[in-house]
Amino acid sequence: MIKSYSVFLSVALVICLGLMAACERSGSPSPKSADGSSAETQSASIQEKKALAQKQLADKKLTAYADVYNTLVNDEHGLPGAYRIFVKKILKAKSPKNIDFPVVEDLDKTLALLKQSRAEATEGQEKLDAAADELIAAGEKLLAHEEELTSYFRQANKNEKRAKAKMVFPVLQDDYESALMALSKFGAAVLAAKRMIAEGHMETFKSTGDMVRYHTEEIMMFTEELMALFDDPKVPFNRNETFLEGNRIVAKLDNAIKAQRKAVEEAGSKDNAASAYYDAIRDNASGIISDYREVRDRRSQAAFTGMLKKYDKVVQDYNSAQVKA
Repeated sequence: MIKSYSVFLSVALVICLGLMAACERSGSPSPKSADGSSAETQSASIQEKKALAQKQLADKKLTAYADVYNTLVNDEHGLPGAYRIFVKKILKAKSPKNIDFPVVEDLDKTLALLKQSRAEATEGQEKLDAAADELIAAGEKLLAHEEELTSYFRQANKNEKRAKAKMVFPVLQDDYESALMALSKFGAAVLAAKRMIAEGHMETFKSTGDMVRYHTEEIMMFTEELMALFDDPKVPFNRNETFLEGNRIVAKLDNAIKAQRKAVEEAGSKDNAASAYYDAIRDNASGIISDYREVRDRRSQAAFTGMLKKYDKVVQDYNSAQVKA
């Protein structure tokens, strides 16, 4: 069975690209006019600083949202793993004595972090916030029933209570599936927000003629979209529609890889400290495509594991490239 996987790790990098001019301007003193008056300039500077502060807060919130998503979608300790244990072992248990009740690790703490981030007032993140609200509601409902049932299962010698708890399992199953659906919507909202940021970076890179970074951003965007196709607790490994969409994304990713290689060749110089990272990103993304085709054609678990490892490397090299650029 393919493991679900978090695809938003690169959000953890603080996003400043495309904002450098604004950062520099906001840090400079306002020039004064000949008569010493600088009210208009100072007013513009204040507005600029406010806009920059709001953008930084929104980026921080997106990063926090992505961290919450990564935590909850974790295959071993998050919602998908607990759900699979519940469906495969608990629902099929022949006797209450055979039930080892699962819980989502630190669900209460994760929801608290999500609520804390949701409370931050930001602009332009209404869809993200709505998805967060839905996830909070579904998560708290699941948490309440988990805590209630866990108390039953701690009384290992009282089979009548364990049997009674087992009667509540259909309710808990609904809770899990509602939480997983909310998590999926939340993840999609985070990915959409990340894409908007990526497109903003690409516009900046294109306007300055930095096509290496433009096409590298494309590679990241399409790679994340491809990995997101498998980010499903029910594992869409044998669903044809998954691979139809995957084929579409792979075609775009392949074009982005070729365009980035051409841009690197045209740039010529290898003196840039980030050059090696851009090459590695391209090579690993190409490897992801090869592994994807093995997954598609042979349903290969080994190939999917290869996709995960190469994606991890792509993210690491991307973050390193931003530091070195």
